[in-house]
Formats: sequence, structure tokens, C-alpha cells
Amino acid sequence: MVYDILRDMAAQPRAQESTIAYLVEQLTGFVKQRDTVLICFPEQGEGSLSQLMEQAVLRCEAIPVVWGADHRWKSLLRLAFSSRAITIISTPLIVLGLAKLRSFYSIPLFIRNVVTSGYPCEAWMIDGIRRGFDSASWGCFGIGTTNVVAGFSCEAVQGIHLRETEYRVEIVDKRGNSMPDGEDGEIVLSPVSAPELRYFMGENARLRTGRCACGSTRPLLTDIHAGRTEADADLLELGKMLQNWSSVLDCRLQKGQYGLELEIIVLPGGRLPKLPSAAKQTIRVFSPETDAPLPYDPTQKIPENGTESH
Repeated sequence: MVYDILRDMAAQPRAQESTIAYLVEQLTGFVKQRDTVLICFPEQGEGSLSQLMEQAVLRCEAIPVVWGADHRWKSLLRLAFSSRAITIISTPLIVLGLAKLRSFYSIPLFIRNVVTSGYPCEAWMIDGIRRGFDSASWGCFGIGTTNVVAGFSCEAVQGIHLRETEYRVEIVDKRGNSMPDGEDGEIVLSPVSAPELRYFMGENARLRTGRCACGSTRPLLTDIHAGRTEADADLLELGKMLQNWSSVLDCRLQKGQYGLELEIIVLPGGRLPKLPSAAKQTIRVFSPETDAPLPYDPTQKIPENGTESH
């Protein structure tokens, strides 16, 4: 599978070294010497994005603090406070949840920079993160939270500049045909060293070339969003609506055998949005002793195996 091949290629020692150097180049603009950087990814094994970020932070002469084995919201909030982290690197919905808990418990955090990576971090997520922490935000672009790092945020506009020395991107229509610059379509990612490997990302964007407002001539991806089919568009919009409520800490949506199923974790005392009457609903009040971030629903995230082509 193309997904596995790309991960294996990115796991090679030379490729990992190149990725760490690239991340250092991106982080040095805002990660300063002796800053504490909190890294929150569920997968933390050898060669993972968590480990690559940790090495990059060390080379910036900052202090990495990695989310340990205890993945409860309670432990994350405690770690963010006790470490006095200035920067957090995480998936977007975990950062959003942390911002809601910070506000709910009135706990002062020191986070001023947020770097997100994972499934598409859409405009509404970015806005929520910036409001929640009064922070600047950046995005690291690749295949989920794997070791494949293909781009990083532009400093001047909301978009991602591609790491064009290692990866190329093509925007295609529903039939897989290339589309002109500026047109919305699905992102296809290929390594420069093996362009015949084409990984269909399951998310859409617009590709722009030429000189950017920041001065870079690297290709720019803008308007990145989850690929929406008629089958999942309503589900994605419902997830967006729920996550935008400060009373909803976390949620999981899926289409089961008998229709829509919702699992929602709410913070005590807050108003709830109007929920679909036909859905099977599980609504729970947040339990600090047991609750951890829910896995991102497979109908909403970037498909692990994507649509592949050789």
C-alpha cells in the first residue's frame, strides 16, 4: 500500500534527519531558547511524529515535555499548567478541548503558540484555538500524525507552504484529473524521489504557485478542508456545530446500523445545542478521573489507507 510505503520511506534514518532539520527551520521562528514545549500525540514510538518533534525542539535549545502514558484530560491540563508550556504541539481537537477546560476551571496557562498536526485543521478550528488561548497558531501538514511531514504554515497568509524538496502535491478532480492553480480539488501527495507513488489524501485544497506575500516561492495550499461526499457532509457539519459549543468538551459521531449515533461529553452546568431528534444519543457529564480525548471518528479523519494509485 502507498500509505505504508511512504511511512517506511520517511522512517529511514536519512529521511528522519532531514525531517528534523526541516522542523527546526520552521520552529525557530517562535520557539525560543529555554522555552517549554508540550508535545501531545497519542502515538509516541520510535520514529513517530512525536519523537521527531521532540528532537527538533531539543535542537532549538528548548525543553520538550511529552504527554506520557496517562492520556486523561485531567493529566493533560495538569501537565500544561505545571510545565508552564509556552508552545503546544498537538492535534487540533485536543488543543480545543484543553482551551475549554482551561476556561471552565479558570486555570491560567501560559500557551502563546499552538502547532497543530493531523486531520485537516480547518478555519473554524484555527479560529477556536486562537480565541481559546489568545495565541498564534501554525500547522504542520502531512499524512495524519505520521512521520510524513510535507509542509508547514505560511507566516503571512492562512495556508501551507510545501516542503518541495521532498514532496510534491497535485490537485485532482473526482476523476483523478489534474486541476489548474486555484481550483478546489483533492490533494494527491507524492515523494519527489518516487513520483509514481500517489497518495490520495482524502482532503481538499487549492494550490497556488508563484511568489507568496511572505516572499516564499514554495507552492502554497490554501482552503484545506476534509473531503466531503454527500454521505458525510451532514456528519461533518454536525461535528463542527457541536465542537463550537464551549459546553461540549468532546464528541464522537458515526453512522451505525440503525442511523446516526452521537457520544457527547459535556462540561457541567452549560447549555447544550439542539441535537438531532432521530439520533441515538449518549450524553455524559465530564468525569476528570476517567475521561480521555475520544478517538477522532474514522468517517471524519483522513483515511489511513486513502485511495491509492501506483
